[in-house]
Amino acid sequence: MQAKEDEVYHLMDLKEWFSVLIGLGSFLEGIALYFFIFRIRAWDLAYLCVALALSIIFLLRQTAGISRRIMESEYCYMELEPDSLAVCQPEKNGRYESCRIFYPEIDKIVEGSRRGIPEFYVVLRETDQERESFFLLDDEEQKRNIFCVRSFGFDHEDFIHFYRKLRWNVPGRVRIIGTKNQEVRNLRKPNTGMCLLAALFLGYVVPKLLEVMKLF
Repeated sequence: MQAKEDEVYHLMDLKEWFSVLIGLGSFLEGIALYFFIFRIRAWDLAYLCVALALSIIFLLRQTAGISRRIMESEYCYMELEPDSLAVCQPEKNGRYESCRIFYPEIDKIVEGSRRGIPEFYVVLRETDQERESFFLLDDEEQKRNIFCVRSFGFDHEDFIHFYRKLRWNVPGRVRIIGTKNQEVRNLRKPNTGMCLLAALFLGYVVPKLLEVMKLF
């Protein structure tokens, strides 16, 4: 299963929209700074400068992350073969991790418990014998027993279908450990942007309310 082209196109559209917002925010920030430095030294204007600066930084970080994901998605894949699981996915700093895990060597599969993030962990059995399964970071083999399979670049439903098919393929002795309700992956992820907006809103409203209260 390859990463979805639709996901890549969505990321490209999002990156373009963020770039427009960054340009608009930078323009407004320049005007606000000009008036604050040369014209009006007011709290409201100072707050606007800070709010715009924080928003631009947030959008720049989001855009950088999207650019990295677009480049990485080209090489992502997951594959179920009759005797093994193969995965290649981005790790960090432009590196990729991959694995080939043979079903008889799996001890347990653990569902991820992070809110809104479909993922699962494959844990290999402890053994003194040489394994067929292997983990790679780029071309370097890793000595470990756990591999986290993430849903980056894949449709949510397709990823869940892939996971269920894997559970069907593994031997019956393999333990499947799920979250309490097994629905954490379906919950909405925390929205960093909304949290930032709420913080900026409260940062403006609360001082204003305190100022008004002092008048009474």
